[in-house]
Amino acid sequence: MPQSVRALIAHCVNQVVRQYYPEQYCSLCHVYAIVGSNLISIVLGRVFRPVAGLAAVDCGGGELMRMMDNDAFSNPIGGAYHCWIESADDVMTEREVVDLTFRHNHIYAEKNGHGWRRELPPDFLWGPQSQIALQAPIDAIPNSFPDGMVWLHETDEGWEWMTGQLLAHQNAFVALTAEAYKLFQASLPPDSRLLTQAAPGVDAAATETMTAL
Repeated sequence: MPQSVRALIAHCVNQVVRQYYPEQYCSLCHVYAIVGSNLISIVLGRVFRPVAGLAAVDCGGGELMRMMDNDAFSNPIGGAYHCWIESADDVMTEREVVDLTFRHNHIYAEKNGHGWRRELPPDFLWGPQSQIALQAPIDAIPNSFPDGMVWLHETDEGWEWMTGQLLAHQNAFVALTAEAYKLFQASLPPDSRLLTQAAPGVDAAATETMTAL
């Protein structure tokens, strides 16, 4: 897939979320995950899903930002957890992991009392799970990660919470996804072949049907 398709998807989701939530966007990883998984699924004609659980991010200098409050999913005031995107249709290939909020890590870290001693993070992470998600037990997470990697762990509590969010705010997420898809379409020049190159098996009629869901 051309990298520019991924970048355009990440850009459109970010623009829409920041437009509607200009103050809270840094703390709305679940909105990025839900709208992002919807848009990726529509554009690529595949199945991606939003995921919720625990995470750790390398802030540099041996400091980790740990989002490990699994009890937050049942706490009305929330807490430190994370949401991201995973492919759900991989039978013979490796699962893909997508984090569209990676661009905000330095801002979120500083707002929550962490220093940021690395270069500014990339706008997003997107790739095979083995290249994105660091594999380590929760009690043996190293103090530093390779560039472009994050520690992630889905939990049952996170799955139940995400399912509840999808059910409780379905109309809002459909509307946000429609806005992101309109922006995506408007960003493509009339003669663009990006969609054909990214998902050659997806025709326009199928895409339009999926946007109506």
